Amino acid sequence: MAASPKAFEALAVRLRFASDPGSVDLLLDTWLDYRDRATEWDAARWGFDPDRWFERERAELAGRARLYVGPPPMDDDES
Repeated sequence: MAASPKAFEALAVRLRFASDPGSVDLLLDTWLDYRDRATEWDAARWGFDPDRWFERERAELAGRARLYVGPPPMDDDES
């Protein structure tokens, strides 16, 4: 689901006044992010509390992590 229509309106204004190709490219990338990725605005529209919408899944993942008995991941190296 796309971001708020107001977010697209603000980007459109910025695109109209962008003066260099780098700025236009960055704004167009932002446009695609707004179009293709879910946002807090989407979560609110779907009825999710922005601070708690993934709470149950996060707790399950944390519980699984405590049960892990293999070698520590390489990025946890404390040397």
